[in-house]
Amino acid sequence: MKTDDTEKTDIYIIGSGAIGKALAVFLKLNNKNVTLVRGSVDHLPEFKKKITVIGDGETFEQEITTSTFSNISVINGVVLVATKTFANMYIAEKLAAIRGSFLVVLLQNGLNIERPFNNFRNTFRCVLFSTSQVTGDNEVSFKTVSASPIGSAKGNNKRLKDLINEISTPQFEFRSEPNIVEYVWKKTIVNCVFNTICPLLEVDNGIFYRDPGAKNLARDIIGECVMLAREKNVSLDESEILENLVLISQKSNGQLISTYMDILSKRKTEIESLNLEMARISDEIGQSDLLEKTRLLGQLVQIKSNTVMKSLTVKY
Repeated sequence: MKTDDTEKTDIYIIGSGAIGKALAVFLKLNNKNVTLVRGSVDHLPEFKKKITVIGDGETFEQEITTSTFSNISVINGVVLVATKTFANMYIAEKLAAIRGSFLVVLLQNGLNIERPFNNFRNTFRCVLFSTSQVTGDNEVSFKTVSASPIGSAKGNNKRLKDLINEISTPQFEFRSEPNIVEYVWKKTIVNCVFNTICPLLEVDNGIFYRDPGAKNLARDIIGECVMLAREKNVSLDESEILENLVLISQKSNGQLISTYMDILSKRKTEIESLNLEMARISDEIGQSDLLEKTRLLGQLVQIKSNTVMKSLTVKY
């Protein structure tokens, strides 16, 4: 990472979705060299476009350079991954072919999503405490709760301070977190609830705040996952996670969770890195019966998603 004040660090954001676009605008607004990289396509010419971010009572607009992997041969700086987790293997392969020295930060949810990057020297996990949604052509809405924690899943946080200084902005803040694993588990457990129950019931995020039955089911899922975490030597407070989940449900009442939106749009979901990864871990440690409800909900979402996607190829 460059430390010379006269030479800016290059920041590449892989994934031109809502989070990627919002982060790019805020970084450019704070005089950073930032490029959006489309992760789903390649071999397209580089271009610039204006992106608008609508925040709480304030609107931001910046012209952002957008590119693809085929245009990038060297990176010296930071790579922020903001794609769906199922693309991580592809992204890791693309980055492995690029020369230079760079840190990788995964702005994604789920367990063990960093595995494709195990051969990279510096890979960090981030738990986002911000949300962003596409609201129009090159326009997104953005809300932040607090600074999003970043840390190394391997415990190597030597370059973390410099990383935070490079990518944190007043609009989109990050902070260092040496014990990031605990945060990752907490966020993944919450996602195991929202990203299954909401799409299966076809309801918005507020269901756990409004409906006692949904809250009780959430408690069951959290209980199963907390037991699994303890088996992996991660100590979590079940009541704290449930309280946080209900608070999120209340604040996001009326909003749709990403997995439900993916199913409605006939897109692949990230359920493999959530409930199904939890189930895989329980199988791996010989505790297959530990996550009965968590596993079942994940399987049902996968079946629902696959059924919807297969309908795209049906000819009438």
